[in-house]
Amino acid sequence: MKYPVLAYHKVSRQWELSFTMMFPEHFERQMRYLAAEGYVGRSLREYLADPKENEFVLTFDDAYECVFEHAFPVLKELGFHATVFVLSDFIGKDNTWDFIPGKIYSRHMNQEQLRNLHASGWEIASHGKAHRVMIRMTEDAIRDELYRSREVIASIIRDDVHTFCFPFGVYDEHVVAEARKAGYDHLVGFTGRPRFGVISRSAVYRVADNPRTVLRKIRMSAFGMTIEKMKELFYHSFSLLTRIKHRCFGAR
Repeated sequence: MKYPVLAYHKVSRQWELSFTMMFPEHFERQMRYLAAEGYVGRSLREYLADPKENEFVLTFDDAYECVFEHAFPVLKELGFHATVFVLSDFIGKDNTWDFIPGKIYSRHMNQEQLRNLHASGWEIASHGKAHRVMIRMTEDAIRDELYRSREVIASIIRDDVHTFCFPFGVYDEHVVAEARKAGYDHLVGFTGRPRFGVISRSAVYRVADNPRTVLRKIRMSAFGMTIEKMKELFYHSFSLLTRIKHRCFGAR
């Protein structure tokens, strides 16, 4: 299924060799531009409950602390909400699971920050335990990713967890069926073609996007989305480096 869903990762002043990190001033410029155009940012759960023409969905993968520090204040001022996808094994820890040139690691949000976002109307959702590709896992490992991550996050926010985002946007019919059995209401991929009822998103990149291209992603015109898909195929291919790291050394 295709909805106007934006996918962000880091909003940080710490430069790194990454296409998905966004400088705070660029993120703020994008959000203020969308607000001036009459759009309102919502969490995925809010949007799906009552979609409106002038609304779009904001999502943040991996629940980085810099999102709480730099994105949250701007969104709060504008009256926007978002969905944040949490790695339950890395709450309050550095992202050592990722392939980072120069080992310039970033900290994930801690429990208190997640509770603050939840109290402010954000949706706190699961991204699994340690950002591992699930389609190669054993049955027990798949269920552990789905159930254990949900249990940990729910205990922190003292509320249920309704949404699961597949790491790297990689899934198949079997893991989708297992996620539905685990009780998740909404399943999210990344930028690929949506399958099996999984929601696809449009990624926002530091080196290729500006307020107007972000608006184009929301409006989802056929021509505009063709351009966006070409960008996404190129930039998302670099996530293979992290997947290779996991195959060789594990997620740690």
